[in-house]
Amino acid sequence: MRKVIMWDMVSVDGFFEAPGHDIGWFVFEDELAAYIGETQLEAGTLLFGRVTYELMAAYWPSAEGEIATFMNNVEKFVFSRTLQSADWNNTTLVSGDAVAEVEQLKQRDGGTIFIYGSADFAATLTAKGLVDEYRLGINPVLLGEGTPLFQNIPERTKLVLTHVRPLKSGVVILHYLPARD
Repeated sequence: MRKVIMWDMVSVDGFFEAPGHDIGWFVFEDELAAYIGETQLEAGTLLFGRVTYELMAAYWPSAEGEIATFMNNVEKFVFSRTLQSADWNNTTLVSGDAVAEVEQLKQRDGGTIFIYGSADFAATLTAKGLVDEYRLGINPVLLGEGTPLFQNIPERTKLVLTHVRPLKSGVVILHYLPARD
């Protein structure tokens, strides 16, 4: 069965975006690019909610480099009840039952499934026990306000720390697995 990994950059105070969907505060440097390059090799599919999809689809098609090549070529699914089309290369629009679709994707052959951004969508999958691992890039910044990464989580979810990777920039990458009783 394929794994679903949630990967997000987050501020120390728990926000994954500042007001206005601003992500310009992320610390992005060579060590983080290397980490992304290493870990994206396991990805076979990306999942997005509508807002994150629109931001990604507006940026990556005209970007260049290894990450851009990956983003533009990998299989992608966007989950939205309001989008009419998803024109970014290799993207499938899903307007039906997100949980059922992700359950089916986990059963298919292929690489790991990643969720980037998409806090509301990820919360839905977390509530249904469909996220197998959480990878967080904690950025050395306090935003004070914005969109919390974890919201609408219906119950306490204990996590087990499996990996820590501090970067010279002050970003700390953490990997967690949900604790299984």
